[in-house]
Amino acid sequence: MSAAMLAAAFGIFETLMHLAPCQMCWWQRYAHFATCAVALAAIVLNWRGAGPQLMTVLSILIGLTFAVSFFLGSWHALFEWNLAPGPDTCEAASGSEPITGNLSDILSRPLGIVSCKEAMWRLPNAPWGLSMAGFNGIISGVLMVLSFYSATQPPMRDTANEPVQP
Repeated sequence: MSAAMLAAAFGIFETLMHLAPCQMCWWQRYAHFATCAVALAAIVLNWRGAGPQLMTVLSILIGLTFAVSFFLGSWHALFEWNLAPGPDTCEAASGSEPITGNLSDILSRPLGIVSCKEAMWRLPNAPWGLSMAGFNGIISGVLMVLSFYSATQPPMRDTANEPVQP
């Protein structure tokens, strides 16, 4: 899921819609990069026959990375809605504009810092105005709970490649 969320951020929102990420968006992406690294390590170790205790620890570690992403996404969304303070370095100066357009136009004009305060995209026609940060908070929260839940489950034997007993 983290890889899919990063692909959507880079492929759809940045490349196709020309929306530049703000500082808080990058922090959320760093958490997803960490999740991808831990998940990849967990997959490789599982293929190599890691024990259930190690897989439980890795599930908890994945849950913790999703917890960081949940915190950052929720904080960013609350900052956009004026319900929480944000970092001072994240607000664009007055008169700044969102970074949109094709690459040659972007590179040909001076640009300021992208504001974390203004959501560059919100779910169309949604009364609550859910932004990308809000979606990240919700999705990361669900994945955090699922990761911690999976860590509490007893290990299962992989019987898919075992011969059928007569």
